[in-house]
Amino acid sequence: MSITGYPSLIWDDIAEGADLPGFDYELSMLRLVAFVRATGLYDYVHHDPDYARAVGIKDAFAATPHIGGLFCRAVTDWTGPLGLIRRIEFRMTGQSLRGDTLVVTGKVTGKHRAADGSGLVDIDLNIATGSADSVAAAKVTVVLPTADGNLPAITRDRDPNDLVAPNDDMPDFAKAYMGQVREGNWEPREPLEASDIHLWCEALEDWNPLYWDKAYAESSSAGGLVAPPVSLFYGPGNALNVGLGYLKPGAEVPAPIVQGLHGMELMSALRQELIRGGVPFPPPNCPETVVTNAVFNFYRPLRVGDTLRTEQRLATCSQLRKTRLGEGYFTSGENLLYNQNDELVRTTVLNLFCYRAT
Repeated sequence: MSITGYPSLIWDDIAEGADLPGFDYELSMLRLVAFVRATGLYDYVHHDPDYARAVGIKDAFAATPHIGGLFCRAVTDWTGPLGLIRRIEFRMTGQSLRGDTLVVTGKVTGKHRAADGSGLVDIDLNIATGSADSVAAAKVTVVLPTADGNLPAITRDRDPNDLVAPNDDMPDFAKAYMGQVREGNWEPREPLEASDIHLWCEALEDWNPLYWDKAYAESSSAGGLVAPPVSLFYGPGNALNVGLGYLKPGAEVPAPIVQGLHGMELMSALRQELIRGGVPFPPPNCPETVVTNAVFNFYRPLRVGDTLRTEQRLATCSQLRKTRLGEGYFTSGENLLYNQNDELVRTTVLNLFCYRAT
């Protein structure tokens, strides 16, 4: 199937066991910085090798949405723009480090019809490097057009199965958090612009026409430009919490700068504010965090002109565990992201290891 020159696959023609074409992606410092520029995700571990090593990691490494974006690109590069991703779950079994060439591959593991007649395809994906057979793996469900004319719906209702049940053996500090809802980051706070999406496309080389070809997007069921499903856009002003922009008149200067801290000590103190933004229900004495697993469900696209607010809830928390990074807790938190019309755009469940480095 082709609309204005962009071919898309048909569900009926998909065979179980089929391989996706995949691609190689050199994770250069330039691409790490380009991703920071596109998203406003200034966490030092994703662009500063010295800081990454100081917290027990070999080098600067790709952020969670960077990995998720590459997985989503692999799917829609294969399906074409009429394929819409409904759900992605992925696990980082290692870091994708600066200088690695990431080899992204995939295979169709199943296909079925949904209750509404739409054609769903399940795909397993993997990212390998020259030194590891797998540093990340994903399971994706994508909906495709069918030969009988059933086209993927651009929006859908939330599935109750998306909810995460709490575990029975939570520590007392975690039990105290249950039922609390906190406001998370705005992604973005200011209305999204087409140029913001284009920066994401450049960083990931993801050229799905729904993201950049205005004429095509307007002629499609999307009705206009949309953002990639896992994309992240913190926007201007977000850098204040890592010490950029504090000289702006009226800006609230971060406390570590007021205290006169410098170098690694300043960076470490400022990063705690970043971590608190992503870990709203922190375990005690665990200043560092890494993401181990992420689950995204998508309900409607993020469009040009939209803003997104986040509601955060704690879902699960383990007892104290010891790993090679240090002692800490495995937690999962659910983020619900709503647009300016209070419509649910997506949910994100992040499984984290919150720890003190040893």
